[in-house]
Amino acid sequence: MTFLVFLMVVLAAILHAVWNFAAKQAAGNLGALWLGVCLGAVLSWPWAVLAHQAEPLTLAGLPYIGTTGILHAWYFGFLSRSYMTGEISVVYPVARGTGVAGTAIVAGLFLPERLSLDGVAGILAICVGTGLVGLSRRAHKEQLTAYVHALLVGVTIISYSIVDKLAVGQVHPVIYISGMFSLAVLLLTPYVLRAHRVACRYAYHHLKTAIGLIGVGSLCTYLLILFTLRMGPVSYIVAVREFAVVIGSILGFVVLKERLTVRKGIGIGTGVAAIELPAQPRGVRHSSSRLEVRSPMLGRTPGSGSRLKRLVMSCRMEVVSYCVWSM
Repeated sequence: MTFLVFLMVVLAAILHAVWNFAAKQAAGNLGALWLGVCLGAVLSWPWAVLAHQAEPLTLAGLPYIGTTGILHAWYFGFLSRSYMTGEISVVYPVARGTGVAGTAIVAGLFLPERLSLDGVAGILAICVGTGLVGLSRRAHKEQLTAYVHALLVGVTIISYSIVDKLAVGQVHPVIYISGMFSLAVLLLTPYVLRAHRVACRYAYHHLKTAIGLIGVGSLCTYLLILFTLRMGPVSYIVAVREFAVVIGSILGFVVLKERLTVRKGIGIGTGVAAIELPAQPRGVRHSSSRLEVRSPMLGRTPGSGSRLKRLVMSCRMEVVSYCVWSM
């Protein structure tokens, strides 16, 4: 993974945390999420037309767009249900942690991305951290429901991450994301207008900022990730973007005044400390840049590779220190 790809993934993580924070502030209002996705779809259309002229969509790409559109419709539905009753400092780490561990496992089994022993250890650490976060409070019915829906969000993340990795070789990322947003909107529309009409009307009049952040933030996030998937292994990209867990959790603790328990802090710290491990397949080389990673971990390539490792390690230590110090 090159330093440029790393920066793109971190930027995507920041944007992802921000729009999820907006979704939580809207109390998981599905109308706000639906309108945000509508906005993202409309914004993507002109760029999709331009991308089609440069790299035309073929029939081979249509199944991928259809599959990811269906998965994202479920994703937004489960995410809405999670944020209706769950704290972002619980829902976000559980959903993203499940997604990264599951994606690394599936990619190792079905894609040419072999995991090292360090990778397996990282996956186990993420699973432990996710479990600790979910058990960080007594199992109230509402919190348990939010936890289950967060796990379902993680399942959709695993599914669409693998589909996206396969799709970027067949479809231009802009066309792909435009098709995904548009299809997700179409699939959600009957349900939203029938069961969430009042919530949708309320969101339109009172949650315009949240709608804008969700629409623009999600669109930019997915575009960045899709472009990076053309340049690196899916298991590592999905793992590094879990830095968003830190940002989302801190926003929950600081802005929304959510409680930071000892178990929750250890869980988040454990998961984030492991984000380097589950990812880099052995022997992967990406010749698109001079900055190459030739080992199962970062830092083997002289120069920028070692700087990248130090940057990852610094991020991890800052996060773990924050979680421990704040408890």
